[in-house]
Amino acid sequence: MRRLKLGLLLVPLGLLIAPFGVSDVSTQSRRTVTVPELFRLNHQLEIDPDTEVVWGDPHFERVWFPSGAGPKVERTREGFAAIFGTPGTYRGRFTVVAGHGTAGEVYAMRVVVKGTGR
Repeated sequence: MRRLKLGLLLVPLGLLIAPFGVSDVSTQSRRTVTVPELFRLNHQLEIDPDTEVVWGDPHFERVWFPSGAGPKVERTREGFAAIFGTPGTYRGRFTVVAGHGTAGEVYAMRVVVKGTGR
């Protein structure tokens, strides 16, 4: 009888948690990139849909995508981060601190999310 009561309590709890995306956490992957790696890749990344890209190198000064043309980039403890949920090609920009090219120079980059084109 105790197991039945516990089961009846857990089912509504699961229904409450699911709409908040807790169950989707495991399907998201992460790709961390550094300044030297991004230069070596000719400023282009290829990823799967629903991937979080982290520009996780303190030498990235800024990372952004034009408004309405890509995901919102946020600064986190690990660096700059954005989630790419929809397949397509996203054209963004980044700058680096002195020592990795010309300081203040704006570099173009592309993030290609595999799937049908956009």
